[in-house]
Amino acid sequence: MPDTTQAARLLERQVSVLEMIARDTPLDDVLEKICRMAEAFAPGSIAGVTVLDRGGMTFEHCVMPSAPTFAAGIPGVENDERFDPLWRKLNTDHGVRAIRSRPVCSVDGRPLGCFFIAFKEGAPETWPEEIEAIGARLAGFALDRHRAMERQTLIVGEMQHRLKNLFAAVLSIAAQTSHGGATTAEFLKAFEGRILALANAHDLLTRDESADLAELTRRIVGPFATNEAVEIAGQPFKVAPSAVVPFSLVLHELATNAAKYGALSSSEGRARVSWKSYRGENGERRFKFKWEETGGPLVSPPRRSGFGTLLMKRAFADVEGQSRLVHAPEGLRFRIDAPMSGRLGRLH
Repeated sequence: MPDTTQAARLLERQVSVLEMIARDTPLDDVLEKICRMAEAFAPGSIAGVTVLDRGGMTFEHCVMPSAPTFAAGIPGVENDERFDPLWRKLNTDHGVRAIRSRPVCSVDGRPLGCFFIAFKEGAPETWPEEIEAIGARLAGFALDRHRAMERQTLIVGEMQHRLKNLFAAVLSIAAQTSHGGATTAEFLKAFEGRILALANAHDLLTRDESADLAELTRRIVGPFATNEAVEIAGQPFKVAPSAVVPFSLVLHELATNAAKYGALSSSEGRARVSWKSYRGENGERRFKFKWEETGGPLVSPPRRSGFGTLLMKRAFADVEGQSRLVHAPEGLRFRIDAPMSGRLGRLH
C-alpha cells in the first residue's frame, strides 16, 4: 500500500493522464505518460503498454518510452510469440530480471492489451501493486477513447461520402427526368417518386449497413400494388450498402412502369420478383434477380428509351452486373445477372 506521499503523487499523475485523455492527446503520448508515471515509483524500471489488434489475437503496437531500441527489436511484440527464445534472450541481455503485468481492458471487459513494468534488479519488496492496476486501467481508458474517436471519424467520413453521393444522385435524377419534353406536373410526379425511392434506400441504410432484399422490395413496390398482386420469392439476401440505391431505383422504375402501363395497372395483373444464387459455368458463385409481369395489358416496346430504361440497364455496372429488359407480349421481363461479391451483397 503506498504511503500518504506516494498516494498524493500517484493521484496527481492520474489526474494529469485523465486530462490528456479528455483533451484527445495523441494515444502514444498518453501511453508514454502512463509508463513514466509507473517508472517514477521504481527508478531504473522499464514500463510499457502492448496494444492488441481489433481482433484481440495479436499485439500490433508497443509503447516503451524508456527503452525504444529494446522495444523495436522484439518480434514477439508483433507476433504474440510470448515465449519466443529471442524474447527471453533480449530480456536477459538487457538485464531484466522480473516483470509484473496486468491486462488492459475496455470498460465492457474486452481485452485491449497489456500494461507491464520490468525490473532489472527484481521486483522491489515494497512495490505498490496499485500502480500496475492503475496503469492498466488508465491505458484502458485511453484506448477506449482513441478507438471511439476513430469510429467517430469513420462515421463522419462515411456520412460525408453518402451525402456527396446523394446530392450527385439527386442532380442526376433531376437532369435525366427533365429530358423528354414532359410537362411540369409530369416532371414533378416522376421526380418525386424517384426521390422517395432514394429516401427509402437511405432510410434502410441508416438502420443497418446492409438491407434485406425482401424488405427493400416490399417498401419500394408496396405503394403501387396490393400484396396479392406482387409475389416476392428468394433466398434471404443482405444487399450491400453500395447496391442498396441501385436496387431501390430499379425497383421503383419497374413498379412505376407496371402501375402506369403494365401488370399493376390491371386488377388481373401480377408481378413476380425473385432472386437466387447459382453456380456459373466455371463454378463461380453468381446472383440472378428477376422481375416478371403477367396478366396486364399487351406490352409493346417503347419508341424511345427514357431515363428509366437507361437506369435499369446501367444501374449494376459497378458490380459487373448484366441487365436485360424485354418487353414480351405477356408482360415486361427484367433480369440482373451478376457475380456474387461483397459489393453486391450476401446470403444470410
